[in-house]
Amino acid sequence: MKQLARNTLSGYTGIERYKYVTDDDNFPQATYIRDTIPLLSSGTIMENEEGVGLGLYVQIRFGHGDLYLCNFHGISQPGDKLDNPERLRQSEMLIEFFEGKDGPKIIGGDFNVFPESKSIQMFLKNGYKNLIKEYNIATTRNRLAWGMYPDNKQYYYSDYVFVSPDIKINKFSVPDVEISDHLPLILEIG
Repeated sequence: MKQLARNTLSGYTGIERYKYVTDDDNFPQATYIRDTIPLLSSGTIMENEEGVGLGLYVQIRFGHGDLYLCNFHGISQPGDKLDNPERLRQSEMLIEFFEGKDGPKIIGGDFNVFPESKSIQMFLKNGYKNLIKEYNIATTRNRLAWGMYPDNKQYYYSDYVFVSPDIKINKFSVPDVEISDHLPLILEIG
């Protein structure tokens, strides 16, 4: 576990990893855990697997048990956001990794696929809830994304949050705030 400099985000422990796949697909990942929340473990998923993205997970103490959080970034190429063997393998690997973990799970990030793709449907078939669908989120992208590729079709989805059925959701939102070409995904649990 690598801790970021304390002045990056005061009062939080930062965990970061980086994976290079291609010039178009490299994955700097960071997760921040408030210092008052016990961080039990952290690690990566797919760090040494070729042709796929990167998951950064943490195990924290939440209430009277453990909670697993995963910050995931899937491959972006090809840019069609359709299923391919690598994208399917990413989803399979995430699901398999968390099958062996006892406790509630939250998996979120930039999957780079369409909502109706098999890569996304696999999570539903394995008991996860797709909060983007359940909360009727209109888009996870914005004009910054569409402006980068003005000749391409506007894609409205790239980011997802999947939760195991034992997660008590207080609130989920995707506010229209342009902090990057992806809108923020905000989940409050109880």
